[in-house]
Amino acid sequence: MKKARVATLLIALTLALPLAAQEPHIGVGLSLSIPTGGFSNTNYVPSGPGGVGSSEGYDTTVGGQFTVSFPVSQPLALRLDLYAQTTSGQDTAPGYASYNLQHQLFSLGGEAQYFPGAGDAYRHRGTYLLGGLSLDLENFSSSYGDPSWTGYNVNKTRMGGLVGCGYSFRPFGRWRTTAEIAFHKTLTGISDSAQPTAYAPAASPADFLRLTYGVVF
Repeated sequence: MKKARVATLLIALTLALPLAAQEPHIGVGLSLSIPTGGFSNTNYVPSGPGGVGSSEGYDTTVGGQFTVSFPVSQPLALRLDLYAQTTSGQDTAPGYASYNLQHQLFSLGGEAQYFPGAGDAYRHRGTYLLGGLSLDLENFSSSYGDPSWTGYNVNKTRMGGLVGCGYSFRPFGRWRTTAEIAFHKTLTGISDSAQPTAYAPAASPADFLRLTYGVVF
């Protein structure tokens, strides 16, 4: 709970920055999201008498990003980061029919961008490093061909972290083209990731590599 308050405070500060910062830079981009760790694949041991082990995993997907970057000095900017993606997956077990999984994520993040060397936060130009926290609103659901089994639909609110780097350059006019690579990791609610059942999801941590290409105005 304390960590969630820290994340909310950081995001609230980011939202308040227009009062003190220079003219913001607005960005939009498309991201290729590559699941890592248990989000990519998790093997579960058999549970109960006569139980069998199962395997769950999610696929690579495409997400969308909207950012507002507020310069506070030449090397430093604070950024509001809105990100969303929907990821499909599958649960398989020997001797049983597989069923489909879906994970939906909406992430509200607050991050610091540091432009070292000749980089310029005022112009959003050059190489930059980034890091911050996010409030992640997630939904886990499943579907199956048997109409008598409705699967599950569970909402999760967890705290996440993001670290990475990017490069912003101006090919023409005022627009900047930005290429960014970042790693998103779930920081809270990891203990919820238990053995999946027909009525409850495993709720794997949403750990993934995010490759983004976009434009900044």
